[in-house]
Amino acid sequence: MPWGRVAAIAAAVVAVLWTALDAGVAGKPPAPPEISAGLIALAGVFGAVAWVMQIGGRPDRAPLLAGLSIGVGGYAIARLL
Repeated sequence: MPWGRVAAIAAAVVAVLWTALDAGVAGKPPAPPEISAGLIALAGVFGAVAWVMQIGGRPDRAPLLAGLSIGVGGYAIARLL
């Protein structure tokens, strides 16, 4: 798996989520911490689909899904800390 692509996608996901949920763009307050539970569930779904794609004969799609999973999960955990 091309780990550079996975890391780039994860970093882009973190940047988009931070901008959308916590940056306060356009005067919006930060999202409540309860959002992290949904993000962790979403990261689990992305991770499971990445695994299925890897073993199911579509390994070209696995880096995108792994990056999404790592980015969303990492951001959700960081929000809880």
